Amino acid sequence: MNRRNFLLSTAALALSGCTTASLLKKSTEDTIDYQREKVSGFFASVDGKKLVVLGADYHYVMDQIGDLPQVLQSPLKPRLNAEFSYFDLDHDNHVSGQVTLQLKGKVSDAERQKLQMEGFECKGFQEEVWTKVYKVRGTRYLAKGFELPASVSKFNHDYEIIVRESHSPGVKRAMVLLTPVTLAMDGVLVLGGIVLAPVALIVLSNTHWR
Repeated sequence: MNRRNFLLSTAALALSGCTTASLLKKSTEDTIDYQREKVSGFFASVDGKKLVVLGADYHYVMDQIGDLPQVLQSPLKPRLNAEFSYFDLDHDNHVSGQVTLQLKGKVSDAERQKLQMEGFECKGFQEEVWTKVYKVRGTRYLAKGFELPASVSKFNHDYEIIVRESHSPGVKRAMVLLTPVTLAMDGVLVLGGIVLAPVALIVLSNTHWR
């Protein structure tokens, strides 16, 4: 092969490699969908083991939540803000996300001691900002046919979570099961025989997604 043909062949391979890389990148991007889910309420099981996010189309039952419900019921709750990150959804309808609790402003000695005991970290300089991050995991269920009773308090304003759904080429998505959340005769929400209690979350900006 002469020098001219060698250079042309090398250039063609390089161009092919760039094209392949671009196609792979585009293919990866095309397998992720972003969906907005309107949320009507957050609930925790009274045994403190599960957090349930009730959406208009789906329910998200989180069973790996650490001590999040306990902290949200602590004396710190009136000063806590909470924010959900994206919910990442895989082909088996397993969902994972992140909840960040934050407390800003001057704190008393008692509050500072409580924050430290609960595992919060102070990251502020001019202003104290106490933060604790939870990694939560669970399962998505279909909310078809479920109606939240009027007796259950709803948010004062619309709130949404963003669900980031991945689609792997050649992998079939599992069927979404119907929600295990049911309504008892007295109007109480129940999950697997355990009563669900509403959790009041003061949510930070809906636009600041991680």
